[in-house]
Amino acid sequence: MAVDSLLAQYKSWLLIASSQGDEAPCSDTHLVDTMRRSILEDPDLHNALHNDAFSLITGGLRDQSDLLSSLNRMACAFQALEQAALHLYFTPWRKEFHTIKTYSGHYIHLLEPAFSQDGIFLALSKLGYKSQEGGACLTLQSPPLEHMLCTAALGFLAGQLECRILSDMVLISGPELVNGADLIQERKTWRGEAACMERLQKLVQEAVQVPKSPPNMEVHKSCDFNKVGELYLPKFCDCCHETWDQHVNGRCRERTEKLVLLKKKGELLPHGEDSSYAFRAQAEFNMHDCVYADGSLEQCCAECRLLHSSSCPRLSVCKSSSHPVTQLTPLKKREAVMQEEGKKYTLHICLQPGKLPHYRCSQCRELHYINCKQLEQCRGNQHSAQMIMLEKDQQLWLRRSLMDLTRLCVDGGRGSEV
Repeated sequence: MAVDSLLAQYKSWLLIASSQGDEAPCSDTHLVDTMRRSILEDPDLHNALHNDAFSLITGGLRDQSDLLSSLNRMACAFQALEQAALHLYFTPWRKEFHTIKTYSGHYIHLLEPAFSQDGIFLALSKLGYKSQEGGACLTLQSPPLEHMLCTAALGFLAGQLECRILSDMVLISGPELVNGADLIQERKTWRGEAACMERLQKLVQEAVQVPKSPPNMEVHKSCDFNKVGELYLPKFCDCCHETWDQHVNGRCRERTEKLVLLKKKGELLPHGEDSSYAFRAQAEFNMHDCVYADGSLEQCCAECRLLHSSSCPRLSVCKSSSHPVTQLTPLKKREAVMQEEGKKYTLHICLQPGKLPHYRCSQCRELHYINCKQLEQCRGNQHSAQMIMLEKDQQLWLRRSLMDLTRLCVDGGRGSEV
């Protein structure tokens, strides 16, 4: 479907939303389904919308081992960008929407965990925002024309749907059997979800059936394929997105440049660790349950990709297994907290005080009570609503949603109690 037709449908929805006083991102199921089908069959629609969707998604997936979590964060970020466009479209006179601070609010909770700073600034420039005060904030000199805002909002909606499409492809093909570079390359090359899935599965099957040695073992180790083992060698490098035969002597040029930069900055990790460990450390870490139980954030294990409290008993197991365990600096604590904030779940209105959550929806990022009617709508939208079986896990999810994570950045501080 042509962009003009999609834009006309989106403008019609805007008129209805405006008359009803609804300023939320588009939830019109017919329009959403139409847009999804259109970009599935013609990925080049993103270029026609000038939304830089594949560029932003490619940057967001780079060096990420958990593609599903990364894609979910980017979907939420695209939705936040659509909301920003709609704020300016519906209420251009509201001065609070003319400045975006880069150290608080949705910027650090939704945008920063998903995209690079350059990517965020590029996306927001489509709404007329310009960086000020050395990047401390972005300001709007004058609201853009309505047509420009409408086109930008539609583009961000398309970006969100693209993330959902890619998530579905990863789920079906196997989260551990595809990397970000292969996923994007095949998605852009093939038309339709079925064709993309068939091609991805063929790539994986060929790699498993005919195991080959990677061009360079150091490159293989540095690209986070340890979960798959030595059989799966992706077609494209997940860092520079070039084919392996484009590398100089089997080495990824961009990774080599990063390593040199790390050395100059004195940011290499513990003595004796190789360059692959330095790069693995840039990948996403998850907080172990002990952080929420103890209200403390002190250590990290690069092998397990987990952040721990200082008293976690699992740390002794990691150390005895010669895992690289290091003390978190104040800066690394802050980065970890900001990243975790982007993945945080909120309590749905159904969860009154004294009740424990029985379900969690990974798309809405909400916790629900067992009889909540909102769950039916989530399932109708094909959301992943998972049951939390054990009471101890229910208590943990509740604690995660209520804890003031910023207190973890304070040495010796403990998180708020439930």
